[in-house]
Amino acid sequence: MNHAACTIVSPNYLAYARTLAASYLAQHPGQRFFVLIVADLSDPAPFQGDAFTPVMLGEIGLRDVRVEAMKYDILELNTNVKPTFMKYLIERYELDALAYIDPDIFCYAPLDPVFDALGSGASAVLTPHITTPVFDGRDPSEQDLLFNGTYNLGFIAVRRCEEGWRLLTWWEERCLGLGYSEGRTGLFVDQKWMNLAPGLFDGVCILRDAGCNMAYWNLHERTLAETPEGYTVISPVSGRVPLRFFHFSGIVVGDPEMLSKHTDRFMLDQRPDLHKLFAGYKAAVLANKNKAAEALPYGFDSLSDGTTVTRLARRIYAKHQEHFAGEDPFDAKSKFVEFAKAQKLVQGTIAPAKSTWKDFNPRDRRVEFVHKLLKIALHVLGPHKYELLMRYLSYITVLRNQAVFLRDPQWPEGK
Repeated sequence: MNHAACTIVSPNYLAYARTLAASYLAQHPGQRFFVLIVADLSDPAPFQGDAFTPVMLGEIGLRDVRVEAMKYDILELNTNVKPTFMKYLIERYELDALAYIDPDIFCYAPLDPVFDALGSGASAVLTPHITTPVFDGRDPSEQDLLFNGTYNLGFIAVRRCEEGWRLLTWWEERCLGLGYSEGRTGLFVDQKWMNLAPGLFDGVCILRDAGCNMAYWNLHERTLAETPEGYTVISPVSGRVPLRFFHFSGIVVGDPEMLSKHTDRFMLDQRPDLHKLFAGYKAAVLANKNKAAEALPYGFDSLSDGTTVTRLARRIYAKHQEHFAGEDPFDAKSKFVEFAKAQKLVQGTIAPAKSTWKDFNPRDRRVEFVHKLLKIALHVLGPHKYELLMRYLSYITVLRNQAVFLRDPQWPEGK
């Protein structure tokens, strides 16, 4: 069978793609590895010279690259073009089976269980985040996985068949239409949709092999041992199996002590079985740095006049894009930019640092002031109307929903 694998990166993440590609091809000699470069670039020259084949974003058949790049931020765009990219590769290179692998993964042994499943008739292969329960008050919890998705879409493999193509087409439509990182509405880019796939499509294999997609989220159930043949994973579900690939999600390669910034269940010093693995991977990524290529701009984070594109601007554009059809939304002279500046959706040329709920201090004066206002609202409205207010606030804090008032008053109602 004609097998291949692929990944997706923006230029700043190139070292990870180079490391992954080398590891995959070392375990699968004779196969091809493709890397999609997600950026406002058309020249593949800076990304050539490695063992992988670079593919530029404009090649894969998106209806309008710049529209999609305005709707979605860098994380969303990188993940949401995944099914489009896979369809392009399968058709362009007449592949029988294709594996998508996140760039922060390293392959330690051939992906035989994956390709064996596809060869035996599976239309697609998914790996669950966990295969045994975990309820210890640490992150990520089972509740976190309900929030983010049952299956980790840092990996998926698809066979060239009618059902596999139907799955990719369905997934593509959902990703390009609703591929938001928007937990309040049950969405998490490309990943959450795959919760539905085993029930919607025939032949979706749920691969519970503990050697596939070992990562911080399943370390409670998997330990590593080094043998003369390579690394072995020990788990209650699979017993002893070869480590096929490890997913170094949330790693900080410049920090020798960091396991993952996304978990507090284990620190690296608590897992001596992982020390050599992590040290080797971090060294490999650092050795694969390409400063010139990695310094190339993403290009979709600012307008043509340098103004930073905010997430609010992206969300309102997505809701109102029919009013700006046929134009480049990044053009500072476009109708959309005129609208965005009039509505105060964009401001300045420096993007603020990202913040999470953990960054909010409940004793901050501004936060305490908001709490006092809410307490007053409860006393004034009473519990029933207060609950109604909270429902409305939960709705309107979804940025896309603010399009009901962030609109041009000259537009017809309902549009």
